[in-house]
Amino acid sequence: MPATQITDEELKSLTSAILRRYGIDFTCYEPTSLKRRVDRCISVLKLETVHNLWVKLLKDQLFVHRFMDEVSVGLTAMFRDPILWRALKADILPKLAANNKISIWHAGCSSGEEVYTMGIVLQESGCQSKSKAIATDISDAAIAEAQQGKYHHMKLADYGKNYREYNSLASFEKYYQRGGGDGMMDSQLIQHVDFRHHNLISELPPGQFDIIFCRNVMIYFDNQAKLNLLERFHQHLNEGGYLIIGFYDALVPLIDKSKFHFLNLDAKIFQKIG
Repeated sequence: MPATQITDEELKSLTSAILRRYGIDFTCYEPTSLKRRVDRCISVLKLETVHNLWVKLLKDQLFVHRFMDEVSVGLTAMFRDPILWRALKADILPKLAANNKISIWHAGCSSGEEVYTMGIVLQESGCQSKSKAIATDISDAAIAEAQQGKYHHMKLADYGKNYREYNSLASFEKYYQRGGGDGMMDSQLIQHVDFRHHNLISELPPGQFDIIFCRNVMIYFDNQAKLNLLERFHQHLNEGGYLIIGFYDALVPLIDKSKFHFLNLDAKIFQKIG
């Protein structure tokens, strides 16, 4: 399919119509990224034109969920950026281990790789029994995939390489069972996790937390939406809590140094001030 011909006006009209009809807010997404994702949706669903997509969205109320699943496709991997997970195990979790409870929010959990990764880190740190986590996403299909924990064996091979950079002394393979061409992650890794549907833009955070993960999600939002989310994250972190962002979110220039201490810039870990 050729490059998208969606104009700024068409994109604005489309997102405004979705907001009015379904209460789902895509108006804060960075336009260039959203155009690419809408174009991908048109191609994958064989709709051919923006007009056909518009008609389908207006006439079929159930189709909006399929549209959301396609537009919100996330790119994630287990133990992506091993430096982060090493820092969590060595520096962050030991500081939280004295707490009676460790509260965690995976904001934009996608297909669950990050949630299982954190489950492994918590187990290996002896902190899972006192941890409670909420994993949220705008896509119900992504949440269902995350809860199932079923990943292709080729992906698991790559995840194993990442794991060995995080912990060269243990085996990643003990955390899943092979079956055919897939592997099923150990469900004990997410026994502390509550999966929920959640819209980062339009809904308030679901509680107060010691750690908030929001990795490679805000890259798709405009600067005002990013600033609004950073303010919400600050409000919903416990005193001294940690915000962990993605390596590609380009948020560092926007983060208020009076509200967040740049604890580990290489691992993109920030600690709440005040």
